Amino acid sequence: METFELIPKQRTSSAPPTGWAGLETQDLLRNALWFIRIRWCIILAIGLSCLVNQFWPGFFAAIGIRLPLPHLPFIALALTATNLFYFLLLRRCNIATPRRVLFWNLWLQILFDLATLTVLVHLAGSTTTFISLTYLFHIMIACIFFAPPYSLLVTLLSALLFLNVVVLELAGILAPRSMLVSVDPSAEAMAVSLVHAFSSIAFWLAGWSVMVSVAQTLRRRNRQLAEANQQLVMAEERQNQQVLRTTHDLKAPFSGIESNIQLLRALHWDQLAEPVQEIIQHIESRSAALRERIRDTITLGDIKSQEQTRLTNVEEIDIPSLVAETIKEVEEKAAHRNIAIATVGDEGTVYAPPRQLKTLLSNLVANAVFYSHDGGTVKIGISSGADGGVTLSVADQGIGIDAAALPNIFDEYYRTREASKFNKMSTGLGLAIVKRIAENLDLAIRVHSQPGQGTTFEIDIPHRTTLLGKH
Repeated sequence: METFELIPKQRTSSAPPTGWAGLETQDLLRNALWFIRIRWCIILAIGLSCLVNQFWPGFFAAIGIRLPLPHLPFIALALTATNLFYFLLLRRCNIATPRRVLFWNLWLQILFDLATLTVLVHLAGSTTTFISLTYLFHIMIACIFFAPPYSLLVTLLSALLFLNVVVLELAGILAPRSMLVSVDPSAEAMAVSLVHAFSSIAFWLAGWSVMVSVAQTLRRRNRQLAEANQQLVMAEERQNQQVLRTTHDLKAPFSGIESNIQLLRALHWDQLAEPVQEIIQHIESRSAALRERIRDTITLGDIKSQEQTRLTNVEEIDIPSLVAETIKEVEEKAAHRNIAIATVGDEGTVYAPPRQLKTLLSNLVANAVFYSHDGGTVKIGISSGADGGVTLSVADQGIGIDAAALPNIFDEYYRTREASKFNKMSTGLGLAIVKRIAENLDLAIRVHSQPGQGTTFEIDIPHRTTLLGKH
């Protein structure tokens, strides 16, 4: 039996980036949290260094390093306290948080880090080691997070702090230090220290220039892509609206055709010649097929519109009740072909948009009935999923799907040759509707199928679904 899994693609907002930096609130929030995680790694490294020095006192001396004790543990504690503070602030933020709040949170992190780093640079050896290169990390971060004027401000502030340390050490206000056992910081010549300081600053400015150029190019490219994507979304929406209007306009004529056919059957059927009856039956069959296509087209269009507007209500849904309602919709067609519908499992509650979830399940159950052999059985399973969710399964004993066709079954208007022969009423939109809803609610669908033996669809529904665009 072949298996295919439909994993919804994560979609980003189609709105163009805002601000100089071109970072939306969601990006700023994610980057701020990433900054905090990096800082935890640094705190862990400092803590491990202190522990190693505590239990193996001669370890660092043996490799020529003198740790700046007792200052190092206090630096780690200060970073830990501030990192917790940043994290607690960000926990209250979401994508609705104003950008300026996250902007100042990032500035607060960078400013305190620069102050802490300056202390560490002095303790480790401002001009006797290359620890001053660590300022480049914050310069790079600023180039990513902020517009060029702000990232330049971070670069100049780093240069000012570093230069102050060097000048204060040369003036004798601060005692020169070094982590290197073999180096005497007090013997460092003034000219060498100044060359080291100014060459470092020149290197930072050159690095800032390169990073800003790259960042600006990427931002400009991202903005162009976002604008192009927005235009495509708008074009698709206009096309979708046109299709919906045309489809709605077709409903009335086909309803009139079906009403006249019913009138002919009720009043004049016996008076019609057999060839005429066959023609009318053919018209009736084609009208029914087109009615199904119109219905599915309207349903798919509505779902696409919901994706654009994000207007969907989440409610508590009792899954067994939903399954029972769905079965009622298809039980007449199933009974006509002597197809039994069995339900396994009777518990499960989720929070999801009821209309979309009902449409998804209805299409899967209808598909199972349509492609089952006469006298077959359709089984609908309800089982407990991960984290309080529910796993729904719809299994039939029908014609099955070839392995090569599985990746395409969720495409609009796609039908296998076997499916077209078996069910001439199929519109090819049922599983496309299922796919759209699954993407809209971030649901994963697994398909197990064997030609001639049947197909099983499994859907994992979390306890509370996440609407597209709100995660």
